[in-house]
Amino acid sequence: MRSFIKHHLTRFYLLLLLLVSAAVYITGYGQPNALFWDENYHISSAEKYIEGVMYMEPHPPLGKLLMAASEKLLALNADKDKSAFTRTDYVRDNDLPDGGISYYGFRLPSTVLMALSALFMFGIIRRTTGNPHVALAFCFFLIFDNALVIHARSAMLEGIQLFFILASLYYAVRIVTSKQGPKLFQYALLGVLIGLAVAVKVNALVLLLLFVLVYGVDQWPAIKAFNMLELGKRLATTVPVAVAPVALTFFAVFYIHIGLGGQISPHKNYDASEAYQQAIKAGNTWSPSTFVVAMQDNLRYMSSYADGVPRLDVCKEGENGSAAIGWPLATKTINYRWSKRSVDGTTYVRYHNLVANPVVWFSVLAGMILSVGLIISRFIYNNPVKDKGLFYWICGFSGLYLSYMTAILQIERVMYMYHYLVPLVFGIINLALVFSYIFREQLLASSRHTYINLGLLVAFTVGVFFVFAPFTYSWELTEAQFELRDWFAYWKLQVVR
Repeated sequence: MRSFIKHHLTRFYLLLLLLVSAAVYITGYGQPNALFWDENYHISSAEKYIEGVMYMEPHPPLGKLLMAASEKLLALNADKDKSAFTRTDYVRDNDLPDGGISYYGFRLPSTVLMALSALFMFGIIRRTTGNPHVALAFCFFLIFDNALVIHARSAMLEGIQLFFILASLYYAVRIVTSKQGPKLFQYALLGVLIGLAVAVKVNALVLLLLFVLVYGVDQWPAIKAFNMLELGKRLATTVPVAVAPVALTFFAVFYIHIGLGGQISPHKNYDASEAYQQAIKAGNTWSPSTFVVAMQDNLRYMSSYADGVPRLDVCKEGENGSAAIGWPLATKTINYRWSKRSVDGTTYVRYHNLVANPVVWFSVLAGMILSVGLIISRFIYNNPVKDKGLFYWICGFSGLYLSYMTAILQIERVMYMYHYLVPLVFGIINLALVFSYIFREQLLASSRHTYINLGLLVAFTVGVFFVFAPFTYSWELTEAQFELRDWFAYWKLQVVR
């Protein structure tokens, strides 16, 4: 029996992760049965695809396309009049049909894809550390983070994008860890996965650094020998083979977006050019010539929209934005929605708050500090490393984290705590690598003490998740119960009385 379990251990772990992830993310994901935060925008956009109405938006269209496909497939609102959604860019409660709507269809893609993302996380950590137990443990950091869960269980973009981001990371790791060197078709397939992530939100462009990682492994002998001729020849083939699929995938998604927009909404033409509007009226939205014109209009709209977003103003009352420098400490929370009732003088409130699991976020920050220290000690002070493979993986994922944060810090428009979810995922993987590096000898010796401590860390993470679960799942809290969860003043949690 023991040998059977050992032989199928990876499959058991994957099944366990799938069951736990589904329980956390999917169970009751239709609640709250109300709109919150960017759902007001994205559900309106998704409905426009179903009704064939043209629109433009600051984000690429893949996320909303998947929401529309899911809503159409489940048809839970087939008997409801949702035409008001196509006459606005921001659905309000008075735009909802009598009796409201079901949110299961719109929220399904983000919820399911995020639940499946844990499998990619397991593959990434198992291949980089060679330890399935460590991979299982740190996947729980992905599953049991409150901020990730609340955004994934919604008609928003983060769960969908993180699925494609983790798929891209897994495939890049698989290429690097395979016995054969990277092939051109692998560069191309990685480009398709990155293109899908970018087609959800453009901040996924940080994944272009994965090509640098793969190329570095591909040409490591030539790099060490400073063989510039060989490096140049390989670049001449890998760059177009890698980058072209990113662009083609991105534009292919936009082609579908443009093609489905068969009529102009009466409330707004999105400053579409006269040529584009004429093509829509003529029913030529699937024409390649229309695509060229419409693509330019969409890119122009995305740029102008971004220019119009205000800057962060911490003095403004009700400001939900926060400075990126504070995100690793989980500043600041956002109250997406709340409702209350009173019974015998006691007020019970259902909060739907963006709150981090502090164990996950603080551990990621600690991991980044340790990895930066390790990198400095090696390249500045020339200290030896005890595992070159783990060290270079730490360099890679630390580089992704720091590159993303460096880019975000250059943006002047207001940003929000959930914009940290992408580097948070990089940081969870890096944390697993740092743990494996520090405890390398104990893990190789199968130290029971080390695994018990790792298990206790996971249990603590899960326990803290459930402490803050009322904010994530909209469970009722009294004022006293709320105060017990108000751990840090800089979170700026606000009680409803």
